[in-house]
Amino acid sequence: MEPIGFSDIQSLARQESSRLHHYFIGVEHLFIALTKLRGGLTAAVLEEHGLSPRFVRHSIREIIEPYQDPRYWVGFPETPRTVRVLEMAQSYAGHNTPSERDLLMAILDEGDSVVIRVLAEMDVDLVGLRETAASLPNVGQVSVPEVPILGQVELTPDQRHVLQQMFRSYGQVQTVRELTGGYSGARILLVRPVRDDGRHDAAVVVKLDDRDSVLYERRRYDLHVKDRLPPKTARLVDFPTAPDGSAIGGLKYTFVGRLEDSEPVNLREYASHRSVGELHRLIREVFEFFGPNWWLQREQYRFGVWREYEHVLPPALVIDVLADVRPDPEGHVLEPFKSWSRLPEVMPGEIVTLSGLTVQKLHPEQGRMQLAAGSQSRSEAVNRCSKVEVRGLDLSTRRHFRGEVVEALVGRVILTRDDLLMRSVQDLEPQFSPFMKLIPSRHPALEDLPNPLLHVSELLERQIQGFLSTIHGDLHLGNILVGPNGDAWLIDFGWTREGHTLFDWAMLETSLLVEIGSRRMEPGWDGVWNLIALIEAINRGDDRVLHEDHPAVPVLSVVWTVRQIVQECLAQPDRWDEYFIALALIALRVLDWQSETIDGRRLAFLIAALAMKEAQKPFRTDGGDWPDLTQTDLRTGL
Repeated sequence: MEPIGFSDIQSLARQESSRLHHYFIGVEHLFIALTKLRGGLTAAVLEEHGLSPRFVRHSIREIIEPYQDPRYWVGFPETPRTVRVLEMAQSYAGHNTPSERDLLMAILDEGDSVVIRVLAEMDVDLVGLRETAASLPNVGQVSVPEVPILGQVELTPDQRHVLQQMFRSYGQVQTVRELTGGYSGARILLVRPVRDDGRHDAAVVVKLDDRDSVLYERRRYDLHVKDRLPPKTARLVDFPTAPDGSAIGGLKYTFVGRLEDSEPVNLREYASHRSVGELHRLIREVFEFFGPNWWLQREQYRFGVWREYEHVLPPALVIDVLADVRPDPEGHVLEPFKSWSRLPEVMPGEIVTLSGLTVQKLHPEQGRMQLAAGSQSRSEAVNRCSKVEVRGLDLSTRRHFRGEVVEALVGRVILTRDDLLMRSVQDLEPQFSPFMKLIPSRHPALEDLPNPLLHVSELLERQIQGFLSTIHGDLHLGNILVGPNGDAWLIDFGWTREGHTLFDWAMLETSLLVEIGSRRMEPGWDGVWNLIALIEAINRGDDRVLHEDHPAVPVLSVVWTVRQIVQECLAQPDRWDEYFIALALIALRVLDWQSETIDGRRLAFLIAALAMKEAQKPFRTDGGDWPDLTQTDLRTGL
């Protein structure tokens, strides 16, 4: 391999600066360039300390952020700190051209750049890193040992590669089983590492997902979870494993407890053989255990619904890119945060220019990517609004990266959010037209329900007086793990953020009803309507429904416990529209859970319709509190 020249490093730094629209050379650009050198010393030093070069790059980019202002100068001027670092590197090199090692040592010795602050935030041993940088020979890429992976879980070559790198210091890895229940395409595995001498370490939970999602989740964990949750909970240990050249990465969760108590099940599996009383206890424990550091650390928050909930819906638009068409400044220009993403202002067939949106997800093999607003607002959900899916891209010739701001992209609109939602409902084989204003009731105790598809824009434009707190962001049954001692642990912090406090509880109620309730009702639309009638009684605060002779009543009693928690989290005790707006939009999100049964998705649609009805009458007039059911005789198993 030819030695890496200083000009190569400078060239990579300029490329990085250009992609971020900075157009100057900072120490951060130089360091990112060093981490990208194939077979380079910097990557080897980081990996020697258990750091993925890709994760370090990702963390630095999250701090420095892309610029959106136009360029006002020519060339790539160096910042004063960069000049100082380059002078230090030259002094180390003497009369020679500075090498990669010289530049790396200078960055570490300068000691006050963004790079150093990010590494310190990760609790990296900077002294040890410097010693390794000084002593490590110039070697090629660190090889991953072929650690044997045992067990019945089928893995792709990429997934095996990530596991081998994650547990490279062990003699073998045993995949105990797969934990079901995710809806993002990630795989959650229970893994037991075995040392070279045959001793077993405690089982850990490993999440395998696309590498950008893994890196993003670790950053969310560091910002919102680390050092904030009680000691008796799941912890992300080590840094993400995100090998260069692999499309996926991995995270490792560990648990505090005895070795024999460290093999959890998710709440869905736990519910299948436990009493209602135990489920009540567990849901309350989750709230009381995590609440003081999350949901109860709250402040008054008045917001437009779209700021917190638009991102749970399908993309506002799907467009086919027109590669040879130049932007028309007089045409329809779509910028972040404008009303086009929540009101029917753009129709299929129109040619539009996307301007200033940020790459959120990439699907290179399918030639498509997802763009969103991408600002660094305190309420991170708003960063994911203004969502657009772009198709027909040739990503083999133009490489994009997550977080990149796309200055201008021209395309033809082929689908709107309304079209996507209509398609999802048509897939449910409805007994009504999805274009109807009212959904005809098929239960004698229920009135016709408003069609939620016709009220999405109206709901997004509503204003809510609520609370802002740290939330999990994806609190479904698959993300709550239960150990043999009945302790609750949370995993999957990829959506954890500062957000509307009731978001999590609307998500949990929807998950309970769709994932458990739909399996305890008779199949078909008639079964859905019968269960919806019982949920409507819950909405009225009528606890007599919990003594009905229906297989789903145990689930409804757990939903009752969720409603108790919601009541504690309402900004205004009599304003239940705050909750039902959240419930309606999150239930619509479930229409895209293709791994869920058709009856589960049918139920989600009518949950949205029923919640929409409740959201239209903001004050709860039939009154009463939600009495505590944990001491009642509800021992029927779920």
